[in-house]
Amino acid sequence: MTDYKELYGSQQWQEVNKCFCCGPNNPIGLKLAIKHKGDITYTTFTPRLEHSGWLNMMHGGLLTTIMDEVMGHWLWSRGNPAMTVEMTTRYLKPVPIGEPLVVTARQQVDRGRLANMQAEITLADGTQVAKATAKFIKTEKGLQIESGKGNVDNEEKSMS
Repeated sequence: MTDYKELYGSQQWQEVNKCFCCGPNNPIGLKLAIKHKGDITYTTFTPRLEHSGWLNMMHGGLLTTIMDEVMGHWLWSRGNPAMTVEMTTRYLKPVPIGEPLVVTARQQVDRGRLANMQAEITLADGTQVAKATAKFIKTEKGLQIESGKGNVDNEEKSMS
């Protein structure tokens, strides 16, 4: 199995990554471009009509999903494969469709195997619209591309 440290961000990862949030090869995914600067991980996103919840506002679950993704990438990019175990989101203002968003994440506390993270979403003018805190458990297995890819291939074959 390929080591996650070698795989994360590599060309091979880009080719097989089907993640709903960051996977370039997921036809219905968000295709987020996650970036890192100093102690912050961030992305930008502009919601479209298909991301609506109620009355041309972005669905709150997608706001939470994007914050979760950026917090996870903060850990993965620093050599800590991890999974979310708990997350609390606070919605501060409705997010209109078509408004560009900036999503940032950073670590609050490293507790060994447990990492406390925080994220926020702001509009382009700096208005905060949502924030979250989460606990992530660092995993020892990292990415399992071979087994994950095999499961998808087997499911597709059994459906045909």
